[in-house]
Amino acid sequence: MSVINRATSHYAKQERLIIAVPEWGDDQGPLEIHVFPMTMSEVNMMQKVASKKASNIEQAANIIVVKAKDKDGKRLFSLSDRDKLMQEADYRVVSRIAERIEEHFFGDMETHKGNSDATQPVETS
Repeated sequence: MSVINRATSHYAKQERLIIAVPEWGDDQGPLEIHVFPMTMSEVNMMQKVASKKASNIEQAANIIVVKAKDKDGKRLFSLSDRDKLMQEADYRVVSRIAERIEEHFFGDMETHKGNSDATQPVETS
């Protein structure tokens, strides 16, 4: 197997975070936001949409726009949805989602360092 195939295979095997959002659900139940591990493309996108003076609030909206996906990996929000999230969505809900994403992928760097087989994954609910 080529190195690039091993790299992409490693990414595909990683655990995703699933966040239940009852406030944004429907008759079927809570909205489930699927969050896959961060890619270089997503980091690049976040750097492009974030201003140098971005507040924590703006960063929360940015991370949700970039990382929130459905079970098939399709983005739930477009970049044009960011302003609506900031101006018309409940701060408590947006903040809670962003915090879960950040804690899972960036919180404990010792736990996530290298994401190797020797590193035990953090269990999520």
